[in-house]
Amino acid sequence: MGSPAGSAWTAGQVARHLGIAESTLRSWHRRYGIGPQGSEPGRYRRYGEEDVARLRRMLDLIGLGMLASEAARTVQDGDSGPVSAERDVADLVAVARVSDTERCRIVLDSVLSRRGVVEAWEEVCRPALVAVDADQRIDPDCMDIEHGLSWAMIGALHRVPRPPVSPDAALVLLACVEAEHHTLPLAALSAALAGHRIPARMLGAATPTPSLVRAVRDTAPGAVVLWAQCPDTAVPEVLRALQPYSARRYTAGPGWPPAPPAGARHLASLREAIDALAGPSRNGRPGGRRSGAKPARGRAASVPAASVPGPSVPAPSGGTSASPVGKLPPSGPVRSLQ
Repeated sequence: MGSPAGSAWTAGQVARHLGIAESTLRSWHRRYGIGPQGSEPGRYRRYGEEDVARLRRMLDLIGLGMLASEAARTVQDGDSGPVSAERDVADLVAVARVSDTERCRIVLDSVLSRRGVVEAWEEVCRPALVAVDADQRIDPDCMDIEHGLSWAMIGALHRVPRPPVSPDAALVLLACVEAEHHTLPLAALSAALAGHRIPARMLGAATPTPSLVRAVRDTAPGAVVLWAQCPDTAVPEVLRALQPYSARRYTAGPGWPPAPPAGARHLASLREAIDALAGPSRNGRPGGRRSGAKPARGRAASVPAASVPGPSVPAPSGGTSASPVGKLPPSGPVRSLQ
């Protein structure tokens, strides 16, 4: 099909030329601002050659696997304002719901690149997890969507570029308490700390208390962050087991009370965790311990794990479904670092 006279295309002509429906053109114009430039309300839309070229480019990008929203942003090439968090959440939830792993990777990599780890986690990843968790109240069998999204987030966080650690920054140990399998929030914290050049060692899911004590004794970290998703797993004995050591003790996750036992501090968000762990310490070192502070020597007394009522359903590493009934509590991943 050639160009209409005067290079003014009607919506029907453009649709036939591109092989798409007119309703798709209207949707792209309404949602993404990809449409005839200079069109006036109440008048017929007329597309110019440049408009058609932009639509063709957008269609090509979609054919390569991009979401329509991502393709539109690429075509606009920075002409539009910043992408809203709401749009990023909608894109991520959309690809998660259709179990499109490759598109999920594209969206997450883009979000993390544009926003950074903390903003991406707080404003996009957490709301997306809340949305897919809510789907389970309608269809309990769709837990695979939540698990798939969690795995995709783990992968994206591992792909975040990590600069060399600061030589004077103290190590931060990250661990889930015994019987706790939700590692995804700690993966976000690890990636965020890396951006501040703070070394972090992930001990992973369901870390036995004696093993945690040994790790603290052997590595002499500046801080330890203990994650608990559910109150049943947030046992204070693990904090008491670390008292003989000089490492700062932090709790994180909705399982812990906002006011932890004396000597510990609760981290209510990823931003708060970064402020506490990567902020300047008294000796001016980012996240470091005070000059001259040394871990206490000698093995701390091992503390037996508290019994957890009911079976625990392990989620995949980084998953978000490890409560006794296989689902998150109603508050889900909206609290703390989640």
